[in-house]
Amino acid sequence: MAKTLEAHDKLIREIFEGSYQFEIPDYQRPYAWTTEQATELFDDLCSAMQDARVSGASSQYFLGSIVLIKNDRDPKSSVVDGQQRLSTLTMLFAVLRTVMPDAADDITDFLYKKGKVSLGEKNEYRLTAREEDANFFRTNIQEPGGIAQLVASTDKLEDSRLRYRENATLLLGKAKALPPADLIALWQFLANDCSLVVISTPDLEAAYRIFSVLNNRGLDLAPIDIIKAQVLGLIRTTAGDVKSRAYAKEWSRIENALGRDAFGDLFGHIRTIYAKQKQRATLVKEFQEHVTEYKAPIDLIDKVIKPYAEVWDFVRDADFEATEHAETINEHLSWLNRVDFKDWVPPALVYFKRFRQKPKLLAEFFESLERVTYFLLVTKVGINERIETYAALTKEIEPETFKGELAELTTLALTDAQKRKFVAALDGDVYDDLPKARMALVLRLESLVRAPGVQLQSAVSLEHVLPQTPPDGSDWLQWFPDEDEREAWTHRLANLVPLDRNKNSSASNYDFAKKKNVYFKGKGTASPFVLTQEVRSEGTWTPALLIERQKRLVGVLENHWELTITKTGTADQQAVNLPTAQG
Repeated sequence: MAKTLEAHDKLIREIFEGSYQFEIPDYQRPYAWTTEQATELFDDLCSAMQDARVSGASSQYFLGSIVLIKNDRDPKSSVVDGQQRLSTLTMLFAVLRTVMPDAADDITDFLYKKGKVSLGEKNEYRLTAREEDANFFRTNIQEPGGIAQLVASTDKLEDSRLRYRENATLLLGKAKALPPADLIALWQFLANDCSLVVISTPDLEAAYRIFSVLNNRGLDLAPIDIIKAQVLGLIRTTAGDVKSRAYAKEWSRIENALGRDAFGDLFGHIRTIYAKQKQRATLVKEFQEHVTEYKAPIDLIDKVIKPYAEVWDFVRDADFEATEHAETINEHLSWLNRVDFKDWVPPALVYFKRFRQKPKLLAEFFESLERVTYFLLVTKVGINERIETYAALTKEIEPETFKGELAELTTLALTDAQKRKFVAALDGDVYDDLPKARMALVLRLESLVRAPGVQLQSAVSLEHVLPQTPPDGSDWLQWFPDEDEREAWTHRLANLVPLDRNKNSSASNYDFAKKKNVYFKGKGTASPFVLTQEVRSEGTWTPALLIERQKRLVGVLENHWELTITKTGTADQQAVNLPTAQG
């Protein structure tokens, strides 16, 4: 009789050389991983492979879990969860086969089991995509020569097929950039040292229940429940039932105060504080491995979880209270929380925990942390480098000899080269080039030019004053007759203003005079945004005006983040790079 549920930690080699025949059911969404996720997968594998080479130790690298509907002896496995990961791994196998011709036959075994032609057998593919993509995936990825064909193709593709080509192109480029020895090492590491947790059940209802537990917000934090059971069990063993019940109550109090999601996030941040690297295995495993300073379970709660939970509450909500500097501290925290990554949180927690009673130091620290964080955001530094930067900062904060002085935190200092790069990014196309930063940048700028203490509203959109597609015969084309010059200004800070979200669409591509009326007189009320109010005072919107406005606005951010170049240089070297009115 088939078992209701099975879960096994299996090596990639066991999975793709075994009896599994994965099928993506038609009810699944199309393949959706972007180059960002594919890059992260490849870079993480390379990093883990290099770590293993340096250490010389054989350690299994965890790639996540997949959920299948599968009967005991039937190789066919319907993929409930794991389509993106399995598809991308299959693509990586095909890429490695392309760049490693000597290993092509071995790698092909991971893509399909070769049928014996003389016996009339067909190839048995390890993964079959959704029906509408199955032939495309087989021809362009799994079959020999498919990857090269796909990357070279200029056909117009959409949705999943476009994602396939984009990720195949990215992975092929990254693989070609590796030395032959690294390619071999990567292939061997991927096959022999990487694993997936394979969860299977013959029951569709059970499979979706498992899928929900793994993926739904509020239910995906099972690791903290496992850690809780382990810690309280140890307290019961070492200190008795009374202590265990008391700490169980305290654990619940902390979790309820923060909320389950935030409490789960906290454990990830604590892991990072101690591990100082990107998570590569399960949270439970890495928490056990790295959070070792307080081995006694009572100390783990009293000296790690509880104090970090208290400061995490302040950091997350930007609501620290103190007799002085609290407003400044919370302002910097609020702008840090607008960034789309949270890698800055671990060093923030460590510093806050150590110097909670010294608000002046906290204010100085978070001011500098904001600057570094926005530098990493605006210059699009990759996740691995970000984590390394914040890990280095954490190391500088931790020693007992460190007394909180900002001058000793060298990681927070920007070099002149970094300042120039920062300013250049601020001065460039922030709308298209910095989609994850543009709103935060414009609103940060707005906060710096408005009266102190005035709060920003939440429902905000960004409007281009000079439209992206100005209509024929409009003032815009008279003021910007040169198309290149017009495009150069469209997405820069000088041309972007915040609007109440319900006004944005109505402003559209109107001529300047009419557009100003929509901005400010749509419902008889003036715009609350200073940057937007400034537009109303202008009679025209020309390249010459934008040059001055851009210089001023970039200068505001330069001044706020202290981006002045310390070394002596020419005026031209230090000036903001602005186009002329002649283009």
